[in-house]
Amino acid sequence: MSDKQLELYERALARERAARKEAERILEEKSRELYFKSEELKKTNQKLESLVYTANSELQGVFGNIADAYVMMNLEGVPIKMNKVAEGLLGYTLKDHIYLYQLVTEDDKHLVAKGFEQLMQKGSLTNFEIHIRRACGEVSYVQINASVIYDRDKKPLAAQGIIRDITSQKRNEQQLVDSQNRLSTLILNLESGVLLEDENRNIVITNKRFCDFFGIPVAPELLQGQNCEQAAEQSKGLFEDPEDFVNRINELLVNKDQVIADELAMRDGRVLERDFIPIYEEGQYKGHLWTYRDVTLRRKYRESIEAERQKYSNIIANMNLGLIEVNNDDEILMVNQSLQEMSGYTEAELLGKKGMDILLYPGDRDKLNAENESRQRGASNSYEIRARRKNGELRHWLISGAPNYNINGKVVGSIGIHLDITDLKNLELQKENLLRKLEKSNDELQEYAHVVSHDLKSPLRSLSALVDWIREDNKEHFDEQTLVNFGLIDQTLEKMEQLISDVLNYSSMGIESSKREEVPVKQVLEDIKTLIHIPEHIKFTYPDKLPVLVADRVKLQQLFQNLIGNAIAYCDKNPGWVRIACEEQQHNWLFKVSDNGVGIAPEYHEKIFKIFQSLQKRKDSTGVGLSIVKKIVELYNGKIWLESTPGEGTTFYFTLAK
Repeated sequence: MSDKQLELYERALARERAARKEAERILEEKSRELYFKSEELKKTNQKLESLVYTANSELQGVFGNIADAYVMMNLEGVPIKMNKVAEGLLGYTLKDHIYLYQLVTEDDKHLVAKGFEQLMQKGSLTNFEIHIRRACGEVSYVQINASVIYDRDKKPLAAQGIIRDITSQKRNEQQLVDSQNRLSTLILNLESGVLLEDENRNIVITNKRFCDFFGIPVAPELLQGQNCEQAAEQSKGLFEDPEDFVNRINELLVNKDQVIADELAMRDGRVLERDFIPIYEEGQYKGHLWTYRDVTLRRKYRESIEAERQKYSNIIANMNLGLIEVNNDDEILMVNQSLQEMSGYTEAELLGKKGMDILLYPGDRDKLNAENESRQRGASNSYEIRARRKNGELRHWLISGAPNYNINGKVVGSIGIHLDITDLKNLELQKENLLRKLEKSNDELQEYAHVVSHDLKSPLRSLSALVDWIREDNKEHFDEQTLVNFGLIDQTLEKMEQLISDVLNYSSMGIESSKREEVPVKQVLEDIKTLIHIPEHIKFTYPDKLPVLVADRVKLQQLFQNLIGNAIAYCDKNPGWVRIACEEQQHNWLFKVSDNGVGIAPEYHEKIFKIFQSLQKRKDSTGVGLSIVKKIVELYNGKIWLESTPGEGTTFYFTLAK
């Protein structure tokens, strides 16, 4: 190797040594820097660990002490962390290993899938509301606000959320909504017109009745939000005094004081009643409520009642009946002019006094006390008392009393109407005396009629016997005409005796017999069939069912026998018939006696019931029979009349009280 090459190797070796030393120096410096950095990083990590521990402790304190339930769950829905509030709400702890989805009610489970999907997509879920069933079995309405927990790679690891029990809140909200709905429905259907305005006079709510009152041709809901500042000017033409209507509204709005029952007269004759009610909230004016009612009928009723009251007040003040109003202590509260005249006392002398002490005859005190007790029980009554006028004169009063009630239905006194019947009582006494005299005269007349009847019949019977003797003793000497004349004498004597008997019956018919018994009408008719002669060409019929009357059997038989006998006697048809019929009425029995005889002309329908009046002069008729019939019917509070067509027949109708 040449020296030159050797020199080159030495220089290269020297450079390599220098480079190695420089590298060692740099490495030493870098190692020193790395050591310092490592020490600094260790201190930083210690601080970070302390901060993380502090943050975790603080977070634990926050979630442990917040008022709402906090739950952290894995992505399968199993809780991995819960605070005490959550355990109290759900009724479960982490040891129960519950699956949160199972707590959701059946009706809301379909919402959970949508909510979880939203949570995973957006990373959060806000105001999510569902129903859950707690461990105790109760169902609660809860609101959930949740978020997703991610790792460093933004992969979801778990979810956490706040659960708030809003059951009471929802219940209150629903009650508020229900109340609002009921209130709205009530307002919309009120008979009163309602208009609610806010502080700026914008319509909050109104109803159809309000629109009807003012002729507004739109639905009430379309008026909401409309301003009413010009409404008074637009509708003032509906009222009798337009300017007063506008001015009154402005006055109410300025004063903002409650006003009730303002009356508004309208041009079409209606009368409205208006209320204005200002609305304040915590002392701040928030608007006002108008209500309108149609009081037209009430106004007319009030005017009518006032007119009636005035009319009856005038009647009471001027009628001839005395009027007294007293309280429960019998203290006089009111008297009219007639009562003052009846008693002789003035109003000032009577008011406040006890009627019993100042007006009543002492001997009738017990009677009046009994009547007052009856009125206290709510009974109305009429009675007679003796009263003393101021001058001491004794009078008889008829009192009609009735209890007086207050608005609560309690008896607070009584009102009595008094009639002075002193003159009437005197007339009654006179009447009683006259009736006693008349009864005595009737008895004497009845006795006289029997005596006269006996006295008249005795010579008739003697005359009849004498005629029979003459005829028997001389019948071989008398020619045929004489014997006929003797027969006429017999008939005349029989008719005179029958006439005397009928007159006696007629005179005694108005006197009701004390002998009353149950009388079957059918039995009476069967007895009559055996007593009178019914020709073969006349058919006599009556129903199987006839009433039983309480009456005098003899008079009832006389009644039917006279009518049936007349029907047979005046029957000119062959075949002929006489029919009895009966109908029940509310208070009477209606009988019909019909025939197909000669009939009676209308002008004789009243005449035949008078004594001694006979339609046809028959030898066996005295003209008293129908008069007796009429008297018997009237004796039993009945009426008798007839319908007849001459030549076709007659129907007699009569009623007898049940």
